[in-house]
Amino acid sequence: MNPTVIAVALALASAVAYATAAVAQERLAAGGRPGRMPRLLLRGAWWGAVGLNSTGALLHVAALRYGPLTLVQPLGALTLVAAVPLGARLA
Repeated sequence: MNPTVIAVALALASAVAYATAAVAQERLAAGGRPGRMPRLLLRGAWWGAVGLNSTGALLHVAALRYGPLTLVQPLGALTLVAAVPLGARLA
């Protein structure tokens, strides 16, 4: 398979993972009261979102293995494009 195609696929998967994590963390944080951060850290859903962030980072690094930064980084900006409709759909 072409390395550029692999880089694009990994970068897009990274953007989706980051977007999903951002929406999940925003919804969890919005549902709590100010000053309740310790309680938030005890929730499994929060740590699932942290895991998605880690997955997104690993996918981004893997994409850089197959493609140049000038290709991978702009695709990473699609995180914003994916997070807005995802957040609206869940709202």
